[in-house]
Amino acid sequence: MMALARKTAAATASRAKAFDLSNLLTTGVVAGLAVGFIFILANMVYATSQPALPNVPAGPKLPAIAPFLDIGTIFYFDDMPKVTQAYPFAGLVTHFSLSILFGLIFALVLVPLFSNARALLVGGIVYGGLLYILDYQILGRVVFKWFDPSDPMGPDPWFGLLTHLGFGLLLVPFFLTTVSRYGEASAAHAAADRVRDPGTAT
Repeated sequence: MMALARKTAAATASRAKAFDLSNLLTTGVVAGLAVGFIFILANMVYATSQPALPNVPAGPKLPAIAPFLDIGTIFYFDDMPKVTQAYPFAGLVTHFSLSILFGLIFALVLVPLFSNARALLVGGIVYGGLLYILDYQILGRVVFKWFDPSDPMGPDPWFGLLTHLGFGLLLVPFFLTTVSRYGEASAAHAAADRVRDPGTAT
């Protein structure tokens, strides 16, 4: 009986540790920053392949700093970017602030719902898709007009979808250990319950 009690207590403690709030907060911040860096880097590379003048594909290309100018419109609530010294910095701060926020939401809301890596992987892809819908299809059309995908001057919706799906997917590896630990602890807890109450076994 003592051994069973110790195993049950250990399993319960392990479950609590897996989804410890401080652990989720820290991992969410780190994941948001890291994936946000990859996200903005991909956008910078893509920007340098796009013409600066519409309908002039052979003309000059957009500068690598263009994504920060775009995101600056969120900070200033402008309908289009303004080329000022403060604009790119505002875009940078806004981007990484949102990346941290999205990483924290994923960590605190979605990660505790999953007990295995496969479910977390699907959850990450769905999360990225939801972020795309929120950012482009809702806020872009209603609030931040520069991100309206239906506007000829707006962002490429397919590239936006790809990068948002990638954002959600790349968050997953940061939480695999947490989810795996929780799954193992849940299995141990269930096994302890069956030993304690054999009548529930099937």
